[in-house]
Amino acid sequence: MLTHETWQEPVSLELHRIGEFRTIRSSLEALDCLSTDWPAEEDQAYEDALMICRAAVEGKSTAELARDAFIVAAYEARIYMKLGYFIPDFVTIEPPKALF
Repeated sequence: MLTHETWQEPVSLELHRIGEFRTIRSSLEALDCLSTDWPAEEDQAYEDALMICRAAVEGKSTAELARDAFIVAAYEARIYMKLGYFIPDFVTIEPPKALF
């Protein structure tokens, strides 16, 4: 059974042109974006997001988990995002190393 559950908070990504965003509102839209419009190299975070979004669409995972995996994939690919909310502990950013 396919589910089309809408995310509580959409994720907007700047995929190909500066200032042009694509807004993702569900696991199905995320799966489409990952499959057809992903502008970065396919790494482990991408593969995980693809698998989790597909599972959410099939009703075998949750929309919340799919959204989180999608955000991690975009973060790892260094894709600029606009999020509906941000959880500070969700992503750890290492400070830049000193040049001296």
